[in-house]
Amino acid sequence: MKTTRRQFIKLSAGAVTIDVVLPDLLLREAQAQSESNRKLVIIQFEGGNDGLNTIVPYTDAEYYRIRPRLALRESELQTPAGQSTILTDKLALHPSMIDIKRLYDQGKVAIALGAGYPDSTLSHFEAMEVWQTADPTGLSRTGWLGKYAEVGLVSTQGLPAASFGGELPRAFYSSRVVIPNISDFSLYTFLTDPYHPDDYDSQYNTFLQAANRRFSADGFLDPVNSTMLASVRGAERVQTAVESYNSTVVYPEDNPLAQGLRMAAQVMITLPEAFLMHVNVGGFDTHSDQIEISGGSPNRREGAHATLLGWFSEAVKAFYDDMAAHNLADKVLMMQWSEFGRRPEENASLGTDHSTSGPMFIIGNGVKGGVYSQHPSLKESDLDDGGNPKFHVDFREVYATILDRWLNFDSRLALGARFPNVGFL
Repeated sequence: MKTTRRQFIKLSAGAVTIDVVLPDLLLREAQAQSESNRKLVIIQFEGGNDGLNTIVPYTDAEYYRIRPRLALRESELQTPAGQSTILTDKLALHPSMIDIKRLYDQGKVAIALGAGYPDSTLSHFEAMEVWQTADPTGLSRTGWLGKYAEVGLVSTQGLPAASFGGELPRAFYSSRVVIPNISDFSLYTFLTDPYHPDDYDSQYNTFLQAANRRFSADGFLDPVNSTMLASVRGAERVQTAVESYNSTVVYPEDNPLAQGLRMAAQVMITLPEAFLMHVNVGGFDTHSDQIEISGGSPNRREGAHATLLGWFSEAVKAFYDDMAAHNLADKVLMMQWSEFGRRPEENASLGTDHSTSGPMFIIGNGVKGGVYSQHPSLKESDLDDGGNPKFHVDFREVYATILDRWLNFDSRLALGARFPNVGFL
């Protein structure tokens, strides 16, 4: 059977490394379209975040019993300047998260407590597969955002979606659309042999000559040429756009998450079609030295975990301020996730081991701020068979709320089933 041009493009999409989504050929197959003015930024905490020291149950006696060295005391839930991070009469943010606290006080932060799923795995790899495909079986080859993009972004030209840093998250995997991972804007371009930089112009012009040729519409060469040319032209457009980015907001240089969000801001501010961004930060696998020891005594407000949460807080505030300065704050929603939480008990190395559920943050002008669900019980009788806290919100409920209420997209197309609305939008 002869392969058509249309079939070739669909089959070869995974081989394209720069082009973002397939052309308008698939528009008539789309079943829904996202609201073009709504944008979503995903922030991943890679390694498994310690939820108990992120959202601190500072009145829970069990918390202090099982974490004699790591548990933050009520007197420690403030910055060195005395600014409190207490949220309610039972819960507080880690004291390094003062910028998030300020946004929370303005009603711009929703926190879904105890987010997880049934029969959760404690393997980093398997857990990330589950969260990124929204499939607890771990068998899906397509990411939940890839499924959204296949329908919601298929008609959008340019750069509607991208991830920054690391590698392309599985959440973006798709058999019909191609979303790029950009680690450095200087590398997102037509690359030639670096050992012969003087040959750039000749190589580039030779490529253009070859790519502009036209062949039979029923053959393979014509779609290959068209795709290559569109890829390079698209990359050039991104280069030109981000060079025009101008902002008075200063992103902390020593904060990798802030630098990733700055790249996302450059794209979202200069390219109106940019809807969906993903940024990750690693280091959350805190099996040891989660807090600092000063003079032989624990300093719970400092250490590896405090630094990571401080990065998150500062980065989100800078990104939010940048969006506000460019009149985009009403259009942007941020959602944070991590593949699992940490064990309730501290270990002998001043750290915590793999567990199950944890909090998720949803941030933006469009949220109904506050705490959603209940904090998982730490009583031994309330833990699961593995001694881990039971989840209270299926993470897919958070995804569904965002898809249905923010992106105006039927969440069943991405998640395979209907999940309840959490209520934060």
